[in-house]
Amino acid sequence: MSVKKGFTLIELVVFIVIIGILAGSGAWLMFHTIKNSVFIPNQLNMDKLASDALNIMIEGDSQARGLRFSQAISIATATDLTFINQDSITIRYRIVSNKLYRTIVSEAVIPGYASSFPIDITLNGNGTAYGAGTLFTYYNATNTLMTLPVTVASVRRIQINLIAKSGSGLYNDWQGSSTQATSIAVDRF
Repeated sequence: MSVKKGFTLIELVVFIVIIGILAGSGAWLMFHTIKNSVFIPNQLNMDKLASDALNIMIEGDSQARGLRFSQAISIATATDLTFINQDSITIRYRIVSNKLYRTIVSEAVIPGYASSFPIDITLNGNGTAYGAGTLFTYYNATNTLMTLPVTVASVRRIQINLIAKSGSGLYNDWQGSSTQATSIAVDRF
């Protein structure tokens, strides 16, 4: 009897094909794992940035109370809002050069940590009521969309549409993007 001591050519080819299939799927899985390990933190940073900006605008912070505590509105445009809160402090929110600014005594980027992000981080309005890039949308007592210029005494609700993104904001570019919106009733005293 003779004993076989090696692989046949067919066995060797099948082995190489199986290893190739496993390596190909493993490389695909590894690529997407690495991509997600970059994308997910970028996405979470943009979610937090947009959420913090909206929270500061609505609730305020240690420097001043926000829109929830507004007493009177003096300027209302698609990208600029000035109001006086219950503490008689005049506050202005506006979008300039892809950054969200708040003016109390002096103008500053909000949220404060947004200025430490790389230059490709943008905060913009995402509404379309008054054209692309609308940050503030205004409604009257019957919840009807008001046209610009807004009669500030008639404003009863303000909708805020905000988008925060790094670079293009696309997953395929390994970037993050967060679109958030909120609405606040404007009480009259």
